[in-house]
Amino acid sequence: MKNKINRAISRRLFSSGGVIVSSILIISVLMMFIITSCSQEIAIDTGEYTKRPVIEGYIENGSSPWVCLTYNQAFFTEINLDFTTPEGMSLLTELFITDATVFVSDGSTVDTLQFMIDPAILEGNYVWPPVKYQGNKIVGQVGGTYNLTVIIDDETYTAYTTITTPVIPDSIWLEYDKANEKYCWIHAMIQDNAATADYYNCFAKRLGRDNYFSECSNCLWDDTYFNGMAFEAIAYRGSSSLFSMDTVNAADDKFGAFTVGDTVQLKVVTMDEGSFRFWQSLLNSSVVHSNIDGDAIGVWCGYGAYYTEPVICVEKP
Repeated sequence: MKNKINRAISRRLFSSGGVIVSSILIISVLMMFIITSCSQEIAIDTGEYTKRPVIEGYIENGSSPWVCLTYNQAFFTEINLDFTTPEGMSLLTELFITDATVFVSDGSTVDTLQFMIDPAILEGNYVWPPVKYQGNKIVGQVGGTYNLTVIIDDETYTAYTTITTPVIPDSIWLEYDKANEKYCWIHAMIQDNAATADYYNCFAKRLGRDNYFSECSNCLWDDTYFNGMAFEAIAYRGSSSLFSMDTVNAADDKFGAFTVGDTVQLKVVTMDEGSFRFWQSLLNSSVVHSNIDGDAIGVWCGYGAYYTEPVICVEKP
């Protein structure tokens, strides 16, 4: 059973929404390959490595909180994804933090999160995270503020997040690839609230093909340029992993597009500013803007989530 767990974990180690710093590491290494392929030799100072906890936790309306705890890795760490080997098991034990104390409070109830292995991994399914701390007493409510406390080796880390009001798209439709009409993108019209500063993201899941919702490409926005206006959002299908898809992908799938015959559910989310600034910094900054208090990296993220009815990607009329 241990080998089965390790194999399943290894396939999903570097997922979007997975181990934050490790994912950044891989992107950085790929960039190094591009840089060093030039004729000019360039030396890059990566700075001194300091081992720090990485905290990644979520709560959304209608769901209980969960948190994944890992340690960051040095820039040139050799990554062994085969957890059936001693080297791979060593990385696993160094990466995931399994003996922390984690609890979430909504001001009246304290939920002590329990460490668990996702049972789906025992069936050989791709899941992220494979191990996490899961709550069961608190269920997220719109407008609620939730305080997170994590204790690791007598060090305490805290954060808070708010579940913002979800948005419901006014309309959803398909636009087809002019070069090949078997591919399409899902468009949605959303009305922004003029009275608030709003922050958005979008996820998609192909029913019967994907095991979970993956973040759509280019769908992280704030309302700086369309405050109080209706705006058009385009859901570009994202990749669920930097190295391997955890989905059943046909050979003729087109990156970023859905295929005629797909049935897709969108998850449109809003979030508070602290959560947004963290995700924005991963895309646009060399400095990660964590909302965790204490010497840790990461995010405690509240989502106001709206799940659309399934969208069937039909042939163009």
